[in-house]
Amino acid sequence: MVVRGFRIHRLSVPMPRRYISGIHDYRTTENVLLELDTGDAVGRGWVFAFLPRQVDAIQTIVTDLAQTLVGTAVDNLRATWAMLWARINFVGQSGLSVMALGAIDTALWDLLAQQANMPLHRLLGAVRSTVPMYGSGGWFTYSKEELLEEALALRAQGVTHYKFKIGHSDPAIDIDRIEYVLAGVGDTVSVMVDANQVWTVEQAIAQGRVLESLGVSWYEEPVAVQDVAGSARVAEALDVLLATGETVFTRDGFMPLIERRAGDVMMPNVVRCGGPSQFMHVATLAESRHLPVSSHTYMEISAQLMAACPNAARVEYIPGWWDALFDGAPEVRDGMIHLSDRPGLGFAFSERALHDFSLAPVVTGVT
Repeated sequence: MVVRGFRIHRLSVPMPRRYISGIHDYRTTENVLLELDTGDAVGRGWVFAFLPRQVDAIQTIVTDLAQTLVGTAVDNLRATWAMLWARINFVGQSGLSVMALGAIDTALWDLLAQQANMPLHRLLGAVRSTVPMYGSGGWFTYSKEELLEEALALRAQGVTHYKFKIGHSDPAIDIDRIEYVLAGVGDTVSVMVDANQVWTVEQAIAQGRVLESLGVSWYEEPVAVQDVAGSARVAEALDVLLATGETVFTRDGFMPLIERRAGDVMMPNVVRCGGPSQFMHVATLAESRHLPVSSHTYMEISAQLMAACPNAARVEYIPGWWDALFDGAPEVRDGMIHLSDRPGLGFAFSERALHDFSLAPVVTGVT
């Protein structure tokens, strides 16, 4: 297979409700959807963020990299990744350029698996075809009653792990919300919390000790991810699982987190990693230190990769954000993500979504 052309779609998708955390305040996800066309198959990649102009910049880089691929053989994937990596060297091998590369690499892996007539997780050496997951939600816009309602709704679908946001300026608000949810779910749901890097090391340790006493099972990113030494101090001081890494770029970003034991669970984001090529490197590095990985967002792609990771923990699932974007997305059932036998990623972009949420004309390129 050779890449003959591409299509790039720019979509703005409304969220079910306003997304507010300790550091976020957004109402839409801004998305770039990529289709690489060989004439026989279409490979798909996807990247999102929240601020329109930033995503416009990502789209520009995706377009540049996609145009570079036209005429390139799909099966030279490692050489292609190295070529694209060198192309972004001058503008920086992190941030927006790596996110753009992540979408490109995803589409290439989709094509390679289709060429092999295998689902991506099997091409990568599947460990399983069903993947554990947790439900993620509970923004600051939820009342504590709504937090419990969401946890119970997920439990009714067989989802026994639920994560919501903490990090209010008054810690007592967090504690009240956590206690309310814990009392409502009893021992039927494992409660997880995400602080979005809002605290100092000392605050994170103090709050973590309270969380341990309450029975919270997962404590995510209480301190700035750049403070590797500080995160390692938090992990060392607490027994509750400390999760980190969702905003880290490529395996080089994960190396210090893994080497310093700055968390108990690594959270690679497939797009910030630079695509499946680097995601699998991160998972292997974590496995070499006996650390589990738990993917961040991009469930429709990440589930394929996590199914091929022996050290996979749980895939993050955010219901309602992107449900309308895909035809043939993995099925969420009985608290698990069930992967199909369809070749590649197994999904297509919804024609209705491409029509309803489009912000701009489709960008195309051909040989």
